[in-house]
Amino acid sequence: MVKKVQTVTHQPLQSIKNNISSEQLLNDLHYQQSRQIIKALLNKGLISTTEFKEIDTLNKQSFPPLLGPENVDTSRL
Repeated sequence: MVKKVQTVTHQPLQSIKNNISSEQLLNDLHYQQSRQIIKALLNKGLISTTEFKEIDTLNKQSFPPLLGPENVDTSRL
């Protein structure tokens, strides 16, 4: 049996003229890493949902994510 391959069509990538600094990228990376750690602690029952949200709020202040702290939804865990 021979499978028929269809041509993939897409729009060309458009460059976005957002100048993101190295510091912003590092802050976002650090925020995402810290969130993974506290999420693991939450999943293992080592911290409560309230503690998770409090720590996450502090992490957003320490490491502002690229989206901005106000755009990161922590209500759905």
